[in-house]
Amino acid sequence: MPKRKSTKKAKKKVKIPKIKLSTKEQVVVQEDFVKKISIKFFGRLADKYSENFIPIKESLIAADLRILFRTYLTLMFFSTFLTFVLTFFFTLISLLILRVHVVFIALGVIIIPLLFGSITFLLVYSYPISIRETRKRDIETNLPFALTHMAAVAESGAPPLTIFKILSQFEEYGEISKEAGRIKRDVEIFGLDALSALKERIQKTPSQKFQDILQGMLTSIQSGGDIRSYLTEESKKAMFDYAIRKEKNNELMSVYADLYTALLLAAPMIFIVVLSMLAILGGNIFNLGIQQIMDIGIVLIAFLNMAFLTFLHITQSNL
Repeated sequence: MPKRKSTKKAKKKVKIPKIKLSTKEQVVVQEDFVKKISIKFFGRLADKYSENFIPIKESLIAADLRILFRTYLTLMFFSTFLTFVLTFFFTLISLLILRVHVVFIALGVIIIPLLFGSITFLLVYSYPISIRETRKRDIETNLPFALTHMAAVAESGAPPLTIFKILSQFEEYGEISKEAGRIKRDVEIFGLDALSALKERIQKTPSQKFQDILQGMLTSIQSGGDIRSYLTEESKKAMFDYAIRKEKNNELMSVYADLYTALLLAAPMIFIVVLSMLAILGGNIFNLGIQQIMDIGIVLIAFLNMAFLTFLHITQSNL
């Protein structure tokens, strides 16, 4: 008897290709996962106490952070809780390994987690405020030069939207270029008219000075005023204020230079000479050897120099 051929077709195994996510996409997926957990466990808490965190809401808008206010609150509560729990168990295990007295263990597992949880809460709370202030300083630092550029473009008879289009192409103006780019985006992509885009940016910009400039432009447009004269006048005022601030800063820098020369150049040299003479005579100072004092002095001088440079960097960031 001939064997019958099987009518059943062999099932082919379909291989599903594995999708490889880029590093950026993996980070986005992880962020979404953390957000979902935060909203699930702390969403109600955020809704209940949202009115107590209005400064965060305003800072999120001014800092241009692309996250919802409610979501940020849940992330703040979640990160604080997670830090508290992890610090609690880490402290407990560490103190048990060290065989510390029960009283100190009880104090440690309460104080240390509360301390680190509070630090985490304050850091997350202050983050959007810090970003807002950084953007504000950057805008106000570049505003005199951006205004001069805007006035020059306006003198050619260009409309307000064209002024912001041109301004958005110059990265030298920092956050002002980004603000101009957002006005351009609101008109060309979101379909707003120029006046509505200006109103939107007036409400969201972190700088009061830039807000006043935009408000002045809006008023000039609505009232039929001469925007060229307005921008020219404002640019002159801004450059005059900048020149005054620069002159005061130069005077202050000369004072800092004298202080640096006296405290961080002359004083260490005298310190080293005195210690060298004492090393020849021998003996100790406050139960410390001469070499130990010199080592402490070198570390202290290095620390003071770094602190001075940091201070200069902070004070010069507005110019």
